Amino acid sequence: MFKSKKNRFLSLASLTLAASLVLSACGGASTTSNSSEGTDASGSGGEKVKLTMFIWAGSNQDVVPKEVVAEYVKEHPNVEVTFEESTNSVMYPKMVAGKQANPDDPIVNFGYFNADATAKGLNDDMWEPLDTSIVTNIKDIPEQFHQPDNKGIVWGVSSFALVYNKDLVQTPPTSWNDLWENEQFKGKTALWDYMFYSYISPLIAVKGQEIGASYDNPEPAFQYVADHSDQVGTLVTSNDQLKALLESGDALIAPFSAQVAQTWIDAGSPLAVAYPEEGAISFPYSLQVVKGSTPEQTRVANEIINELLNAESLTSYADATGTPVTSTTATVPDKYKDDPSFSVETQSNGINPDWDKLAQNSSAWKELWDRLVKTKLQ
Repeated sequence: MFKSKKNRFLSLASLTLAASLVLSACGGASTTSNSSEGTDASGSGGEKVKLTMFIWAGSNQDVVPKEVVAEYVKEHPNVEVTFEESTNSVMYPKMVAGKQANPDDPIVNFGYFNADATAKGLNDDMWEPLDTSIVTNIKDIPEQFHQPDNKGIVWGVSSFALVYNKDLVQTPPTSWNDLWENEQFKGKTALWDYMFYSYISPLIAVKGQEIGASYDNPEPAFQYVADHSDQVGTLVTSNDQLKALLESGDALIAPFSAQVAQTWIDAGSPLAVAYPEEGAISFPYSLQVVKGSTPEQTRVANEIINELLNAESLTSYADATGTPVTSTTATVPDKYKDDPSFSVETQSNGINPDWDKLAQNSSAWKELWDRLVKTKLQ
């Protein structure tokens, strides 16, 4: 999560306070919005402003941003917005490569980024500060969720827990240790390739002292996964791939977003979410503008982000995706009022990965994963 002015990835105590405020009030295809010629973004004459927005693929993540952008383009007919739909694990490396090739022509101009990509972007100087004179709805989001120098804003906080096939799993999981030590999941655990916060971070939190692993010394954690690699049946790279594996029984369990899984469950998937006794992973989501965008692109991106942050948009996003939002003016949809991921207790007992260390040591962790673990899985 997000913490002080110096580094806003929140401590658990800060999250609890902010969550109480929120709860009381409460990947790559491309599509293009409609636009027309003749006026600039404000409705006067001028050149068309073209932007690319990154959104997450699947699980209703596209519904609200596409509706908001369509309404914006209707009112600003000389704006054209193309969507890139993918995952952060796929898109962010492309963004870095694009910046290295031409820092003044980013492959996406703004969009949705998870905690991992956000931290990497701060480390890589990827984000443009938000213009708070335009993004006025930022006032409804507690200060704890503001990025340093306003380089983005945390609009939602999800929980990573254990998602499993309830029809095929006789005894529901109760601990992160079930991924590695439970015989019923041998060869049936699905892990996201390179998504280390979803399995290495809880491993460090739960067994770090026992195995001698920490964020400064992660190798014992990777070695532990390698030693228990017979538990792992599949590495996945997309939501749809994971959903198909869990529904078919080719995989029985995976560490994954409780909110995305809930949308699958609501649609009839034979899945369930177990919140580990050691706590779920607290996982913030941000909206950001990408550095290198033109002044016109930056202005339009800020205006659209402001619309995405209004109470109606955030309430609709929560309703469509099951994601707890941070705005004090948004409300919890009725169908999620009893959802554990929206509760202060669940959030306050969460595991907070060290996002800064994960970002700074990304290459080293990938090397450990490839050398110690993936060689065992091939």
